[in-house]
Amino acid sequence: EFEEVDVDRCEVTFSEVLEIVGKRGRLRELAELGYVLVVHGGSLITSREATLNVCEDPRVDVVPPSAGGVSRAKLILGEQVPVADFLRELLSYLDSESGAVATYFGVVKGSVAGRRVEKLVYEHHERLTGEALNRIAGEVASKAKLRVVLIYHSVGEFEPGDVVLAVGVVGSGRKEVLEALREIVERVKHETAIWKKEFRDDGVYWVIGDGTRVPVK
Repeated sequence: EFEEVDVDRCEVTFSEVLEIVGKRGRLRELAELGYVLVVHGGSLITSREATLNVCEDPRVDVVPPSAGGVSRAKLILGEQVPVADFLRELLSYLDSESGAVATYFGVVKGSVAGRRVEKLVYEHHERLTGEALNRIAGEVASKAKLRVVLIYHSVGEFEPGDVVLAVGVVGSGRKEVLEALREIVERVKHETAIWKKEFRDDGVYWVIGDGTRVPVK
């Protein structure tokens, strides 16, 4: 089903695409929740911050997730993970074949090796990070035949107690769900072009994926 929509400018944001679809068509309910896939210029648009040039290519395809399940990642700039929103989205995907749900929440520590942590700063690669998060979600969902893989990751400056990572997995049984959850968390630490700088009362450190601290000179 195709529908022509007129816009008064060349650049349209990802959010505007969802808003337009949310007002019409069979995908309205999914679009209102952000549960649709957007394809433009022959590529899947994975970043919620993306801008589409519809003058260069006027066709934008908006489709529902594949029948095999949902895999989605969201990068959050400057704010901690909205836990209630995350859980609401995750649980909204449950269906008659869902038998297990597992979640992981990463929280900024207030103390490391007996030293007080003042803050953490997460830096990221503007293009690669979103792509990597979505790739991990999709690969694990496909491999483990999961119903849902959902990842929220915050970047920016955060204080102890802030929630900066949320991972949710839905599947038919607990074994595949728990194994997938562990794999996702480990891959997020190592494959996403996110760098963590830890500010403590004894100095500033880069935190490597396995927890190693390297002093910032």
